Amino acid sequence: MQPTLPPGPRWPALVQTVQYATHTREHLLGLHARYGDFFTIHALNGPVALACTPALAKEVFTADAEHYSAFAVQATRSVLGSRSVLVTHGAEHKRQRKLIVPPFHGARMRAYGEAMLDAARERTARWTPGMEFRIHDEAMAMSFDVILRTVFGASEGQDAAEARETIQRLLDAFDPILLFTPRTHHPLVPAWRRFLRARQAFDEFVVRCLARRRASEGGTDIASMLLAARTEEGAALDDAEIGDHLLALLVAGQETTAIALSWMIYLVFRHPDVLSKVRAELDAARDAEPDAIAKLPYLSAIWDETLRLEPVLADVIRTVASPLEIGGHLLPVGSNVGVAIDVIHRDPTLYPEPERFRPERFLERRMNAFEHLPFGGGHRRCIGAAFAEYEGKLVFASLASRFDFELRSVEHRARRNVTLAPAHGVRVVVRPRASAS
Repeated sequence: MQPTLPPGPRWPALVQTVQYATHTREHLLGLHARYGDFFTIHALNGPVALACTPALAKEVFTADAEHYSAFAVQATRSVLGSRSVLVTHGAEHKRQRKLIVPPFHGARMRAYGEAMLDAARERTARWTPGMEFRIHDEAMAMSFDVILRTVFGASEGQDAAEARETIQRLLDAFDPILLFTPRTHHPLVPAWRRFLRARQAFDEFVVRCLARRRASEGGTDIASMLLAARTEEGAALDDAEIGDHLLALLVAGQETTAIALSWMIYLVFRHPDVLSKVRAELDAARDAEPDAIAKLPYLSAIWDETLRLEPVLADVIRTVASPLEIGGHLLPVGSNVGVAIDVIHRDPTLYPEPERFRPERFLERRMNAFEHLPFGGGHRRCIGAAFAEYEGKLVFASLASRFDFELRSVEHRARRNVTLAPAHGVRVVVRPRASAS
């Protein structure tokens, strides 16, 4: 079999990239309607073959990991670090996931529940009746506080102030243009100079942070756990590798949860019947532990339906490292293959009335991992998915139980860096919940 790509438009790569970046959902749905369930976009990062059905998604995600490397790795490696779990592949990627994944599961992750709720309570204590703001801004601030506490173990005092200033500077310098091509990684590019200064300050902060964690011992934050982690050969991670992993958690974690929470507030408060049902469930569980709240069935259905209708990423992409057959095509080495999450989530055969916000569909039928995939799938599925879900549910439960939000913006999706978020940030006027006791 000769290497071939599935069909797709033949417009110039720049035109296709701009179309994808500016009108992502419409572009993908249009290409799906014209070219079928497996089509190719020719973008600046190379050709990308996108799978648009659960069956094809299963082929992509269950293929041997050795067939893949990280997408756009030449551009992302010098930004995220050469040992970041987001850019490595093969045996090295597998080794890193075994070290990083444990803090995001089981009792260790559940221990972060109170920190998540504390961050929400402290932020909302600043709210006054009739105050107007963007939910996305407030959610970002809460998520940032959660990361400070759970990832870096910094909650108050000079330690927290230093962490807040350094990490915020790095996030502010994170220009998405740096991820598209390594040609932007040049001293004459202002964004690259700005990022290098912020990254150096972050690396120096990580060294100081880890020194403090070594001196205190026994911390439950993720930085402390990475210090205690050992490879199969019994070796500890060095500070530079831990720094790369902490940066990956920052990049992948903060905005994802904030975007999902913003859409939850927007969608639920536009649907009074959904709001009434979830409040009844939350009121009945008022004194429950965080873990029990996160498992509430209707709350969980709202989370799933929100990320079906408004996934943070429209697709997930891998680079083909060795010849790989998907959908009857032998994909050439160096091409890219991905799964069009947004298209699958709008398949009317899976989700009747796909544009309708109806959480009940997740109570009526259990979706499999190739039908509902907001965090991707396979060996590169988002390592922070469980953490983001836990935080999103707990913070939403805290807000919806105590506040009413009058929506002041009509939202559509807009690109923020590599993510897709509410264009206006979900503008609201907040008041205490009228029936809250």
